Amino acid sequence: MNSERWKEVNALFHTAIDLDAAGRAKLLTDTAVADPALAEEVRSLLARHSPDETFLEVAAWAVAADLMLDDEPSLVGQHVGSYTIVEEIGRGGMGVVYAARDERLGRMVALKALPPEYTSDRTRRDRLAREARAAAAFAHEAIATVYALEDIDGALYIASELVPGQTLREEVGGGPLAPPLLITTLIEIASGLAAAHTRGIVHRDLKPENIIRRTDGHIKILDFGLARIDDPGLPTMTRLTEPGTAPGTPGYMAPEQLSGGDIDARVDLFAFGVLAWELATGEHPFGSNPAAMLARMAEGRPLTLSRQLQVAGLDPIIRRCLRALPAERYPTADALLEDLRRLQTGSGAHATVVPPPADSAPGFWWWQFHQRMMTVVDAATPVLAWLVRPALGTWRMQIFLAILALATAAVTLRLNLLFTARVHSALLATHRSKLFRWIVLSEMAIAALLLVIAGTIADARPVTAAILVSLAIVMGASVAVIEPTTTAAAGLESQ
Repeated sequence: MNSERWKEVNALFHTAIDLDAAGRAKLLTDTAVADPALAEEVRSLLARHSPDETFLEVAAWAVAADLMLDDEPSLVGQHVGSYTIVEEIGRGGMGVVYAARDERLGRMVALKALPPEYTSDRTRRDRLAREARAAAAFAHEAIATVYALEDIDGALYIASELVPGQTLREEVGGGPLAPPLLITTLIEIASGLAAAHTRGIVHRDLKPENIIRRTDGHIKILDFGLARIDDPGLPTMTRLTEPGTAPGTPGYMAPEQLSGGDIDARVDLFAFGVLAWELATGEHPFGSNPAAMLARMAEGRPLTLSRQLQVAGLDPIIRRCLRALPAERYPTADALLEDLRRLQTGSGAHATVVPPPADSAPGFWWWQFHQRMMTVVDAATPVLAWLVRPALGTWRMQIFLAILALATAAVTLRLNLLFTARVHSALLATHRSKLFRWIVLSEMAIAALLLVIAGTIADARPVTAAILVSLAIVMGASVAVIEPTTTAAAGLESQ
């Protein structure tokens, strides 16, 4: 299912849930005339919906893949090759997973029955076989071991390690993870990704459902048997899927993955950012509205946090992973892992974590424009103070010199921020957090002095007094309203 199809499913689903029973029935009947498959997919989603549950808190894109195989017959109790199917343990867009006993080796395994699109085309089967063999050729403590790709009676199955425990989706359902557990979990996931990427293996469908916390507390990443080889020397660089389609779950797919473009290991880092945000906050970083979510993902523009992360320094790491352009994310999972380990040990985390470039944010131009305009306003205030100096009486020079000093400080600080934005935007958020309080103090003091001058000269020079009052109001509005808005648009407020 490609990204456009996901949008159609989401849009129709969210339209239907706002209608009464009769309205839903008519909507689906009308839809079925032109697109029976679409109507059926949405009907399946609605069939799972219960008003007493929290289903609607999860966007349709997050559950649709799990419902696509609802009509597939269960294999429980049957023999598939040398495997005896014991129970079904999960369904998803990439297949049905069973707990099965391997009668040859006398062990329990997870046996995934792949959907027909992976078995009907010989070229796809060959690529999948090569990729599954590559995944089975290495072992890592954070990755569920792939045992074999089985071709049984024309159907494909992947046999892998059966991991007891609960998925991170189930775990985060109880709320955000506690900080120590959160960092340990993220480090283990990043460690597994780093090991796989070193071997040229890209997961492409990293999400909470595909990660299990074992009974001993450690994690295992599942489904590396459906990963992609990212090695220029191997023929599997050709996509397993056809152009215009993208394997994975839309809520966790990088923009280049959603569009069916060329991908590399950095799509896993984007998914890691989504996953980390969810584990830290219990919320999806791009919201739950399908249209708004896809737009935000395409721009690499996550929501402003509704709650502060309890781990200092984690926010810039996550936001760097969530950048829309691959070049602005971490270059490797090893680099990500290094920053996470610094956070855990507390050894210079704030100094060594490199935030994403601020100048890539869609609203960055607005922030720059505001800085330039306020620099001009600040620079103009000593000129006005000098012009009205004769009307100020005994304290005229003292007031003028005070405004000159404050304006010089404000202009210098704002120009410093503009210079940082131009030559080293990655440090801008940190730099601004240190300087902005002094800008506020300087400009509020200037505004207060302008009001004092305006009151002094109001009778003699009313027009000039009105100009001074207006400037004071502009400076106050800048600090109280415009500055926070432009800062948020530039993505600088919580980096």
